[in-house]
Amino acid sequence: MTKSRIAAIASGLALAMTAWLPTAHATPPTNVPTTAADYGARWLASRFVSDGNGNKFIPATGSPTTPEPSNTMQAALALAAAGVEEATFDDAVDWLKANVTTTIAPGGTDNPGRLGYLLLVADAAGESPTSFGGVDLVTRLGNLRQTTGADTGLFGSADPTYDGTFRQSLAILGLRAVGQSVDSSSTTWLLGQQCAGGSNADDGGWRSYGGSTCDGDDADSNSTAFAIQALVSVSHTTYSGEVGDALGWLDAVQESDAGFAYQPAYASDPNSTSLVIQAIIAGGGNPTSATWQKSGGTLNPYTSLLSWQIGCTANPGDVGAFASPWSSGAPDLLATQQSVWGAAGAPFPLNPSFTTPTPTPCIP
Repeated sequence: MTKSRIAAIASGLALAMTAWLPTAHATPPTNVPTTAADYGARWLASRFVSDGNGNKFIPATGSPTTPEPSNTMQAALALAAAGVEEATFDDAVDWLKANVTTTIAPGGTDNPGRLGYLLLVADAAGESPTSFGGVDLVTRLGNLRQTTGADTGLFGSADPTYDGTFRQSLAILGLRAVGQSVDSSSTTWLLGQQCAGGSNADDGGWRSYGGSTCDGDDADSNSTAFAIQALVSVSHTTYSGEVGDALGWLDAVQESDAGFAYQPAYASDPNSTSLVIQAIIAGGGNPTSATWQKSGGTLNPYTSLLSWQIGCTANPGDVGAFASPWSSGAPDLLATQQSVWGAAGAPFPLNPSFTTPTPTPCIP
């Protein structure tokens, strides 16, 4: 197993590291990104199950009665990003409030990435971040910030080799979402993971942790996209140089189909493409602009992303979900969750506005 694949499993980023052969994509149900987000969110809403108490969660794969908190948070954020399925979103928030301890502390230890996600959910739901299910999420996250040593400012004490930038960015985004300031040591730590120097293939991109060499196979699109959003949430003006360098690196590694891979050695995937769309928008750009177009202007990151959405000729229960390079054309839960974020054009933190009804795909 490669270093990058371990990183993705550890952090929940797109699993875009193993070699794969591109397959022909079916015609997507729409070419309008926001409509695609609505369809994806509609499919996600159908994946939630009841806990018997009026609350809903996303179950673990192969175990329909076992809740999976991380997927529940990410799916809830997808519903909020698309601005549809408000009732299901509310039921998911209620489940997270009722199960807040197991959500933020898998294995009994507080997880900064999960706390960041949950703060984003709390913000989207208009819930108090200092009394979410009776827990002060802000204090719990603040207590995880290292105050001494080589990793001063890093949230969490676990080895950051494979998820450092990811969890740091989510922690910062969560704090900013609920109006909290971020200690300068935390942004300094994040900046320290950016490849820089002017002579390395990865310059401008972010790696998971600074121990890697930035020689062309260390920076990745997912870490870079999250870091851009985190820095912009703190101050786009202050970090405009770093954000600009990161967007320049993403431009340099964009694939010929206008999508993005986890790393340049691989082909594009929907998760990575969606996260980069969020980053482009957060950085003040437009994913349809000339900078991000390919093939004479006929392709852009949205067209690549939407090409993964399952269309009208598929099983009706699959329509609207997003497939991935690892799902053999079938719905991929993680890909759908993260694809909706980008298709909705909604970088973090979110500012949801729910509408009804949710459109039904493939109606003549």
